[in-house]
Amino acid sequence: MAKRKKTIVAGDLIKTVIYTAPEPRDGPRIRAAKSRMTSAAQKAMNDKTARGRLEMSIAANFKRHDLFLTLTYRLKDLPTKRAGAVLNVRKFLRNMREVRKNAGIPFKYIYVTEEKHGDGKLHHHIIMNATERDIETIRSLWPHGDVIDIEYLGCREYATWAEYMTKEGAQGRPVGARMWTPSKNLDKPKVTYSYVGNDETLSPPIGAHVLEWEEKVTEFGSYCYIKYYFPPKHWGEEPPQRRGPWPLMSCL
Repeated sequence: MAKRKKTIVAGDLIKTVIYTAPEPRDGPRIRAAKSRMTSAAQKAMNDKTARGRLEMSIAANFKRHDLFLTLTYRLKDLPTKRAGAVLNVRKFLRNMREVRKNAGIPFKYIYVTEEKHGDGKLHHHIIMNATERDIETIRSLWPHGDVIDIEYLGCREYATWAEYMTKEGAQGRPVGARMWTPSKNLDKPKVTYSYVGNDETLSPPIGAHVLEWEEKVTEFGSYCYIKYYFPPKHWGEEPPQRRGPWPLMSCL
């Protein structure tokens, strides 16, 4: 009897699950037990939920030295409606893309616009790939606020960023609008499926940083799930540190 194996590779983040699946010759009782294994495996991989998809998209396209921005507004420049804020952030991204194009550097990003937590003021979160001159460029292209906040992605796990960027859910967004907006040049995680022997198990590779590891065994089969990444060697033991906030007004 073979088990099914699914692996998702997104940059340095890897998810793998091995589970016993129902077979045509199984009786109702065995089939029901194996179906529970299949459901548990699918839930663990979590690649069909908004948060899970975002986590893997971040990992597939950005490195841990890339940036997480929070763009805010000074009170007199605060848009009265969400649509106005979205126009502002789109202009910022369009101008940033033009700067990168002139430098011959691709520009990747994911952004969200929020207003339903904290002080309830409109603001934007952006994940973007980094270059050496980003701080000066960001300051010059965002004239609407006095302070920006910048962090390395490596300060938190990909799942934490995904949770943070989806915390408002569908609140405040127009019907049918995306929970987050990606650039069109993002890569998709690589997904592979295979069959493995019934005695196949999962264990983290040497040097991997394990994020999640779960196993379950019954008389009818088993399920094993693991999520891990390989820390870049140049980090040593510590990830990059926070880079912001910086006042914008002093640079204008």
